[in-house]
Amino acid sequence: MPLKSLYTKLFNFDAHFPRSLIAGTVFITLLFIWGIPRLELDPGVRSMIPHQHPMANTMDMADSLFAGTGMIIIAVESDSLFSPEVLEKYSSFHDSLENLQLISRVYSLYSHYSIVPKLEEFVINKTIDSFPDDDSLRNEFIKELEQTDIIESLISSDLKKMSFLCRMGSAYDFEETVFRDRIVSIIRHYEDPERIYYSGFPIMRADVIDSMRKDLVLFTPFALGLMMILLILSFRSWAGVFLPFFVVGISVIWTFGLMGWLDMSVPFIGGLIPVMLIAIANDYGIHIISHFFEYSRMDKEATRGAILRKTIQKLGMPIFIAAMTTIVSFLGLATHVLPRVREMGFLISFGIFVAFILSVFIIPSVLVLLTRPTFLSKKSDHEKINNALVALGDFFIRFRVSLLLGLSVIAFILGSGIRDIKVDTNPDHYFPKNGRLRIHNTAISDAFGGATQLTVMVEGDIYEPETLKNIETLTNHISESSTLVTKTHSITDVIKNLHFGFNGGDSVYYTIPDDRELITQYMFLFSLTGNTDEFDFILDDWEDPSFTQIFIRLRQVQTIRIAEIVEDTEQFIQANFYDQSPMQLTGPAAFLGVLTRLVVKGQIISLFISALIIFIIMSFVFRSIVGGLLAVLPMATSVLLVFGVMGHLGIVLNMTTSLLTSILVGVGVDYTVHFLWHLRDHIRSGESIDDAIRSTFRISGKGILFNAASVILGFTALLFSEFLPVVIFGILVMASITFCLFGALAVLPALISWVNPKFLYK
Repeated sequence: MPLKSLYTKLFNFDAHFPRSLIAGTVFITLLFIWGIPRLELDPGVRSMIPHQHPMANTMDMADSLFAGTGMIIIAVESDSLFSPEVLEKYSSFHDSLENLQLISRVYSLYSHYSIVPKLEEFVINKTIDSFPDDDSLRNEFIKELEQTDIIESLISSDLKKMSFLCRMGSAYDFEETVFRDRIVSIIRHYEDPERIYYSGFPIMRADVIDSMRKDLVLFTPFALGLMMILLILSFRSWAGVFLPFFVVGISVIWTFGLMGWLDMSVPFIGGLIPVMLIAIANDYGIHIISHFFEYSRMDKEATRGAILRKTIQKLGMPIFIAAMTTIVSFLGLATHVLPRVREMGFLISFGIFVAFILSVFIIPSVLVLLTRPTFLSKKSDHEKINNALVALGDFFIRFRVSLLLGLSVIAFILGSGIRDIKVDTNPDHYFPKNGRLRIHNTAISDAFGGATQLTVMVEGDIYEPETLKNIETLTNHISESSTLVTKTHSITDVIKNLHFGFNGGDSVYYTIPDDRELITQYMFLFSLTGNTDEFDFILDDWEDPSFTQIFIRLRQVQTIRIAEIVEDTEQFIQANFYDQSPMQLTGPAAFLGVLTRLVVKGQIISLFISALIIFIIMSFVFRSIVGGLLAVLPMATSVLLVFGVMGHLGIVLNMTTSLLTSILVGVGVDYTVHFLWHLRDHIRSGESIDDAIRSTFRISGKGILFNAASVILGFTALLFSEFLPVVIFGILVMASITFCLFGALAVLPALISWVNPKFLYK
C-alpha cells in the first residue's frame, strides 16, 4: 500500500471515530490505574544481577547455611567509654538489640569471650564480667583488652568507640523501613551524650526506599510542570499544551500500571521512568502540533481537515521512524546482562510505543473536534524564531569547513577522556557526602577498618588439616595482595587460638594441628563452655561442618579495586585449589565487584547492538549507507563527547549512567531523522541543497528545537533527586541532548551542504 494512501486512511479513521478513540483510551487508562496500587519498591542491589549467576546462587546458599548474612553495624562514641556508667548503659543497649526479633546474634564487648592459656587445658572467660569503678581497675581492664583481638574489631584503637555487630536471621525477607525505624528508636533512647553511628546494607536499603518514595512523588509532577511551562511558551495554545501533556501522562500511567499487573517491583532506578517518558515521549505530539500550526499559518484559507491531512502525510513516516529508532535503542538493553536494566529498557520502550500510538490517533482526533486557534491568523513571535533558525542555517552553511574542522578538534580533545572513565556501583555513593548514611559509614570505617566485608565460602571436610591450611593460605594471599584489606577472620583463627591456649600460650603452637582428631577434641572442649553459637556464622554445623566462611574486612568500598580483588582471588583459587575443596566468593563486597564487571560488559554490548540496528534501519529508510552514516553521526559523536567528558571530570559509570547511551542513541537520532526526511522532501520538490536546508529550518527546525528543549527541561527534575547518581545522570542527559541537537542543526547541515550526498535526490 502506498504511504500516501496509508496516511489518508489513518486520517480518515481519526476523523470519523474521534469520540470512540478518546473514550476507548480513557477506559484502558482506568484499567491500568487499577494495577498501580499493586506496585512495590525494591531498593536492593541483589536483584540487579541475573538469578542464575553463580554469585546469586552462592549468596542464597550462604543465607540458608549460616545464621543469616545480613549485618547491622552500630558504633557508640564516647570520651569516657570505659566509665562504669557508660559500660552499664550500653550493656542494656546490647540486650535491647538482641531482643529484636530479626536479629539472631549481637557481637560486642559484652558477648566477647577470651581464651585463657593453661597447660593441657584452656579456660573460656567472658571479656567483661563487671564494670571497673576506679582508675586502676580501668587501666588494668584496658591493658587486658589490648592483649586480645578486640582492638580495631569491637573497640577502636583510640578507645573512644565500641561496635555492636548485629547479625540478622534473614538478609532480605523483612520490611526494611520498619526494621530500620525500630533500630533508630532504640538508638534514640540510649543516645546522648554519647554519639551513635549505624550502618549496614539493610539500613541502606531502608534509606533508599524513603528516597525512592520522595523521588517518585517529586519527579512526576515537577517534570510535568516544567513540560507544561515549555509548551505554553512554545505554542501559546491550550491544545498545544494539553495534548502532548495528555499523551505523556497516559504513557506514564500505562507503564506503571503494566508493572503492577505483571507484579514487577520498582527498582531504585525506577524513579527515572516517569522523567524519561515525560522528556522523551512528547516528541511525536510536539512535532504534530508544531507542523499543524506552521501549515495553518502558511495557508490560512485551507480547512482544518486539509491541514491535518497534510500534517499526517508529511509527518507520518518520520514520526514512525523516530519512534521505532527510540524503541529499538531501549530494547537494545534487552541484551544487557543486568536484569533490572533489561526491565527498564522494556518498560521505557513500552511507554514510548504508547506515546507514539496516542500521538497519531488521539491528537488528530482531538484536533478534528477543536476549532483552529485564532492566534494562528496573527503574526507571532514564531516568525522571529523561524527567521533566527534560517539565519543560523545560513551561518553553518557559509562557514561549514571552519565549523567542521573546529568541531573535529574539540571532539578529539574531549573524546580522549573516554580512556579514563571509571565504574562505581557502590551504594554508599547514592547519597551526598554530608548525608547521614555517608557520615556514619565513614565514622565506622575509620574506627574499625571498614564496614564492608568480602566473604569466601568453603565446602568440604572443614576440620581436615589440609582444608584448614588451604583456608589459611588463601586468607594470607588476600591480605597481602591488597592494602584495602584490614582484617580477616575464619575458623582457622579459632582453632589456632585453641591450640595455642591448650599448650600454655607457647607461640610455637599458634598453628593448625596436623591431627584431625585433636582439632575435633578442641572443638568439643570449647562446646562444653556453652558458647557454640559463636560458630553459627562461620560453620554450618560445629560438630561435623561441611561449609565454612572466611571474612575479609575492607577499608573502603572502592568497587574498581574490589573487582580487582575478586578477579585476583578467583584466579588464585583456580591456580592453587582447583582439585581441592570448592571455594566460592560471596558477600556484599564480592557482589559489588561482580556488579561492576557486569555494568561494563552490559554497557558495551547494548550500545554496540543498538547503534548497529539503528544504522541498518537508517540505511534501509534512506536506501543508502551514506544516509545511514549521516543519520547516526551526531548521535555517535555525542556518545563520544559525553563519555569523554565523564572521563575528564571523573564522573563514574554506574547503574543510572549505564542508561545514558540508550537515551543518546534513541533520542539523538530523532533529530537527524526529522531533519534528513524533510530536507529530502524539499529537494525532491525542486529546491537547491542550500534552499532546501533553509526550508527545513523554517518549517521543521522549530519542532526539533522545541522537542530538544522539552527533553532538556524535563530532565532538570532529576537535579532535585536525593540520589547523587541520578543528579549526575540528569546533568549528563541535558548535556548529551544539547550535543545531539547541535549535531542535527549545525554539523549535519554543514556536512550535507559540503558533501551534497546523492541519496537525498533519489
